Amino acid sequence: MSAEAIVNQTSGSAGLANQILPVDPFRSLYVHFGMLLGVDDFQTLDAYHRGKMWYHNAWLHGEGVVWGLDVVLPHIDDPESDEIEFSGEIKVSAGLAMDGVGRELLLEHAACLNLAAWYAANQDDVELQQVIEIDEESGDIIFDAHVTLEFQACLSRQVPALSESCDASSTSTAYSRVVETVKVILRPGEYQSPHNTDYYRLNLLFGLAQPREDEDGAILESDADVLAAKAEILAADENDKAALCQKWFTHFAVLDGITLKPDTTIGTTQFASFPQHTPAKVLLANLKGLRLHKQDDEWQLIAGDVDPFVRPYLLPTSAIQNLLCGAIHPDAEIGESTPDAPSGDAGGPRIDAESVTMQGTELIKMKVVGSPLMKASADAKGITVSAFDTRDGWVSCDIKQVTYDTSDNSLHVELRDAPAGVLVRLIVKGTGETPILGRNRIPLAGGVDSPAGTAYQGNDFIYMFKTRSGS
Repeated sequence: MSAEAIVNQTSGSAGLANQILPVDPFRSLYVHFGMLLGVDDFQTLDAYHRGKMWYHNAWLHGEGVVWGLDVVLPHIDDPESDEIEFSGEIKVSAGLAMDGVGRELLLEHAACLNLAAWYAANQDDVELQQVIEIDEESGDIIFDAHVTLEFQACLSRQVPALSESCDASSTSTAYSRVVETVKVILRPGEYQSPHNTDYYRLNLLFGLAQPREDEDGAILESDADVLAAKAEILAADENDKAALCQKWFTHFAVLDGITLKPDTTIGTTQFASFPQHTPAKVLLANLKGLRLHKQDDEWQLIAGDVDPFVRPYLLPTSAIQNLLCGAIHPDAEIGESTPDAPSGDAGGPRIDAESVTMQGTELIKMKVVGSPLMKASADAKGITVSAFDTRDGWVSCDIKQVTYDTSDNSLHVELRDAPAGVLVRLIVKGTGETPILGRNRIPLAGGVDSPAGTAYQGNDFIYMFKTRSGS
């Protein structure tokens, strides 16, 4: 595409364009005595070892930055000015990364790109035009972009070689080395990361993903199984948590591994059994709000921010080994526990009594804290409303519908008619046959100040209020 820019390409003379080095991780050379070896034999030998390493890297490590590769918008030091003045370049420091097909990407020296020159060369590109905004007052050009690292192979070191043709006795030269280098590429627009579902169950178990829902708002059965396992771990005695965690970790790792497959969109190329296909770029940073101002017929960079935190990152095994000592079992998800919940609580949702309000004469609203609710459990079977009448005593109120608003984690109880009395008693069940459940399948633990609930036995939330002033 025309809106690309090769910021740096290290040593190597003639480019191989998009040609990739031979990769064949499951076919090796079988040598026997007296065998004549030719070019194809040595290529097979080379492709086997290269393929084995890349295949291992791709499936067992994945893509990410290993070290370095910082992306900055350098400033010009001017002690006499308080304003930030950009040099107009994008700079990427030296570093190492690994792409999705297991290739090591080494940038040996810092690489720079003049952003104004890049824009002048690519301003008519359709993809760039789609993300550009023009400030009508100043005429400034404003856009986002992203920087990626990509594998590049180059031929090097020419040596004399015999001509392949038999009709001439002349000699020629040929390249004798392949240099693995990189391209640093600037593309318009923020990088849109594809939704990654690899090891989704394990991510859900450790609170790194949210449960998925079907069209009716019900949690998918596969995700509900994970939440049930997590609830079992959290409710277990401290001495049993580690063993349970290991059991369910292995269980869901097996299921996640079964669903993993190579990228089948690439057909029968040499990377057909790899998790990704080429060119397999590695994201280094998003560049946000790049602003080019035209002065004296030249574009100047006057604003912009770098976001390197979108990049994938690879940690060495020794670092992971040490970090694992920090926790031996998954904790409840962030936002799923109430700060004031008593010790030993299984993590069921709770209702804030101070949030209970009567809107109009037929709608009761309340705020859920901690774990979000499982929609299917939030219905009239889990709630009772009654009103006290001075003549007839307690009278049950007919509930028209119960709804749960996920946007603000609130529960709405709509009555068919206004309560018959001034004093209203609301009970939201955490016990009995039809308790309200959290997404983690743990029953309602009651109010914020209620005692600890277990994974199987919660507490009812009971609240009384007056609909209007009166005795």
